[in-house]
Amino acid sequence: MKLLIISGTPKKEGICHSLVKIAENTAIEIGAETEVVKLTDYAFMACKMCDEGWGQCLTDHLCRFGDKDGFNALQQKFKEADAFVFITPVYWGEASEAFKTFFNKLRRCQATKQWDGNDTGDGSYLAGKLIILVASAGGSGNGILSTLTEMERSLGHMNAGSRSNIYDYICVNRWNQEYKRETLKLAVTSLIQNGRD
Repeated sequence: MKLLIISGTPKKEGICHSLVKIAENTAIEIGAETEVVKLTDYAFMACKMCDEGWGQCLTDHLCRFGDKDGFNALQQKFKEADAFVFITPVYWGEASEAFKTFFNKLRRCQATKQWDGNDTGDGSYLAGKLIILVASAGGSGNGILSTLTEMERSLGHMNAGSRSNIYDYICVNRWNQEYKRETLKLAVTSLIQNGRD
């Protein structure tokens, strides 16, 4: 199994970063081919809504600027992955800015496959694949549920938001972080084992 861990945190320490490391280490220990993508390592351009709202994302399911900012190459990794763990800090009751920028572009390229006759038959690169969603709120600890809902809605647009795809939702704050780390280990282990069946 090939697991892609998508991190929306800019930090190199802290709760959210520790969750990324737990997911990665657990998957490697089990023997899954694992890659962590730190979205803040990229300088993704915000969607330009080309050609009066829809451009190459609609016709070719690629971003016109995606070769320049690395988006198109990263999108290809989604095609090759078997399962995903999406981990984001909570800012203002939403996913991080890097996470939202990437997901906005991904949604335009993947959701549009169901709208036209240009689909190559692959369908959305996320459809039918197992997904764990993790939201980590520091500070007040609020905003976790709205962040998970936002992530689920975006995945739903890409034919990947059904209960059959989303394997688990994990809410982490500073008060529950110790046992939620264990929860994440168990969830990643279960996802990989069930994904191999």
